[in-house]
Amino acid sequence: MAVIGGGPAGLFTALLLKRYGVADHAVVWERNRWETAGFGVIIPAESLGLLRGAVPHLADSVALHMARWEKTSVGRSGELTTLAATPPMAAIARSTLNGLLWEACDAEGVVLREREAPKLPALSSSYDLVVCADGAGSLADRAGFTATVREVGPPYTWLGLDQAVDMLTFLAESTSDGCYMAHTYPFSDSASTFLVEGKRALTPADLSALFGLPVHPEPDREKFGWRKFRERVVRPWSRSNIVLVGDSAHTTHYSIGSGTHLAFEDASTLVESLAAADSLPRALSLYEETRRPVIERFQGLGRVSAAWFSQVDDVFDLPLSRFAASLLTRGGRFGNHRSHE
Repeated sequence: MAVIGGGPAGLFTALLLKRYGVADHAVVWERNRWETAGFGVIIPAESLGLLRGAVPHLADSVALHMARWEKTSVGRSGELTTLAATPPMAAIARSTLNGLLWEACDAEGVVLREREAPKLPALSSSYDLVVCADGAGSLADRAGFTATVREVGPPYTWLGLDQAVDMLTFLAESTSDGCYMAHTYPFSDSASTFLVEGKRALTPADLSALFGLPVHPEPDREKFGWRKFRERVVRPWSRSNIVLVGDSAHTTHYSIGSGTHLAFEDASTLVESLAAADSLPRALSLYEETRRPVIERFQGLGRVSAAWFSQVDDVFDLPLSRFAASLLTRGGRFGNHRSHE
């Protein structure tokens, strides 16, 4: 079996394929092993439990590197309020997570190739199964799969902060261009993700001045930029012996913090379906039948969450306690859902 993409979705799929004996031979192609976007990722308790059930020693390693918090704070124009987080949350550096998964795959006997994958038709004719785990803009888009993409939420940019904030913190600042909203959380004992939304693109220096924190762009990115989140929907997730997992199949808005967890669940469900079904077509159908309703529910939550951040100016002047309550429930449209990645 062949896997394209060496991020969490692809590496965890390959690891499970080998560990459970579903594949005699599993190979992963990753052309940019050391390029990791987004600084840190949320690891909810469900993700760690899934890892522990499948690969206990990997879960132990991941747990050692996680930053944890049990509260959420909301700040606005110098005021700050702190609330209990339900459930407790944690995050890890994306590069650390990928490194641990890479090492676990290597130990399990997965073949790891740090170069461009062959073309999909060539892989499809050479392997029993090809798993596309190469993210949004997957090779699958040029191989007959139909992807629908729409922009949701306000413009945003990913930044980093070379200090660990105490907890997940939302910061709101008013400007002549409207509200700028920062989402920041620790992913190690010395660094935090710092994502900012706003109507007009500001430079890292401008954002540092606005929020009073020395934020910076990703060092391995050629160009700093702002963009809108692109929600991706693919139908179907498989064609012949090619199947999609993670962001190749779907994306969910970052503000609900579920991307990595959904990728892990995709991998687990795909491998379970392959082990249980009596044929490849049935296995791939079972995988999609099981996962698509879950993904559609999370995409719906993501759209609701993104809509709140798009309309934050409408509630900016509420008393801080009400502003915080509106944020954490997204205007009452959903309850205490973990947020964000």
